[in-house]
Amino acid sequence: MRRTIQLEFNELSPTLIDEFIAAGELPNFRRLRESSEVFVTDASDEISLEPWVQWPTLHTGLPDRDHRIQHLGEAGRVAGRGIAREVADAGFRVGVFGSMNLDYGPLDGFVVPDPWNPSSTPHPAGLAAFSNFVTSAVQENSADKLDKKAALPFLRYLVTHGISATAAFSAIRQLAQERRDPGLKWRRSLVLDAISYDVFRDLMRRHDVAYATFFSNSTAHFQHYYWRNFRPGDFSVPSPPEDHPSLADAVLVGYRNQDRMLGRFLRDFPDDRLVFVTALSQEPWDTTMCTYRPKDFGQLLELVGIPSDITTIEPVMAERFFLSFPDEEATSQAVTQLESCRFGNGPLFYLEQTEPLRIKVGCSVNDWSLSERMVSLPKGRQAPFNDLFSRIHSIRSGRHHPDGCFWVQSITPRRSEQKLPLTAVAPTILRLFAIDAPSYMKEPAAELVELKQ
Repeated sequence: MRRTIQLEFNELSPTLIDEFIAAGELPNFRRLRESSEVFVTDASDEISLEPWVQWPTLHTGLPDRDHRIQHLGEAGRVAGRGIAREVADAGFRVGVFGSMNLDYGPLDGFVVPDPWNPSSTPHPAGLAAFSNFVTSAVQENSADKLDKKAALPFLRYLVTHGISATAAFSAIRQLAQERRDPGLKWRRSLVLDAISYDVFRDLMRRHDVAYATFFSNSTAHFQHYYWRNFRPGDFSVPSPPEDHPSLADAVLVGYRNQDRMLGRFLRDFPDDRLVFVTALSQEPWDTTMCTYRPKDFGQLLELVGIPSDITTIEPVMAERFFLSFPDEEATSQAVTQLESCRFGNGPLFYLEQTEPLRIKVGCSVNDWSLSERMVSLPKGRQAPFNDLFSRIHSIRSGRHHPDGCFWVQSITPRRSEQKLPLTAVAPTILRLFAIDAPSYMKEPAAELVELKQ
């Protein structure tokens, strides 16, 4: 049975990939495309178009109306289901590296949880030294902070688990460049990709798995925030003047980085079958929407009237964060205080509560032109918005699109002219292992020419 490695490059655009291949920018994507059965997946039937929704759809074959995942951290809704679990239950060893919003639990192989589900447990347990730091780095990306406490175990893990000289030098060079020019911090995720690949390669050498996934989110982030810098002619409002000049190349740099990574997979795993998936993609979005996060969580809680000594703060993604409390009374009081905060005639915060003692909170202000105004706080207090919040990155300029990529390396390469439902990916992967789709996967598998032969 040929080993299969599933490359999950989040939200890459089929349109941009074709354009960049034609321009000679992505030689490794060209090589993979020419040796694959190529499909465009379609997530247009999904109720919600978000990566933390579409990746569970891709892995389980369940549409979002059935798996009911709406938010990050809801992986428990599909626990025990999905490609990796079915392959493992069929007797194969499996490795999962960062697949988004899925809870596969311990497997006979390895599991690196995605950084937006910190309650998930890595396996083997020693991977926590790696995953804890990555979780803190990703969740605090908006604040440009690094968890120094988690950094030492992380570095120790890397030294003994396969970090290459190239990745180590890239990290040192990035930190040196940041000291000279802080505007280059956006490139940190490229270093994380290189380090993650080295750790993945080491895990593959240590664990003889038949199926493995590898997830990367760096380019999705660049598209969301820097498409405007990349293609200013597509937008009616220019990028903010304070945006760093290097951001004009961020999207193309992201695709080139994924291409280099793909080249490493092709070189290091020449006998394995590569499957390339994106779950969904992005397109230009002519908006002035942006997001804001608190500059100082402790100061903000004090001004709102929420005791910081009984409140646990957990950043999630971008402007979102969780507040947890010891009892229902404290939770209810916090909700009341947060709801009393106003920005103009509207609420300052949006709130979601799906657990008795936990609230998901975010700043409801999302227009860059309004940030000079005042906010109204409990007990008649007021404060300048810009004193409490900072804009994250830049104006949004990329939004989700239902088309995605699904390329299966094959001895019978072809390009399908018909789009494939996203729910067909999971049963198709199972067919590569001669595993019948479970009853919860309703969509038929794609017809792969190689398997017919």
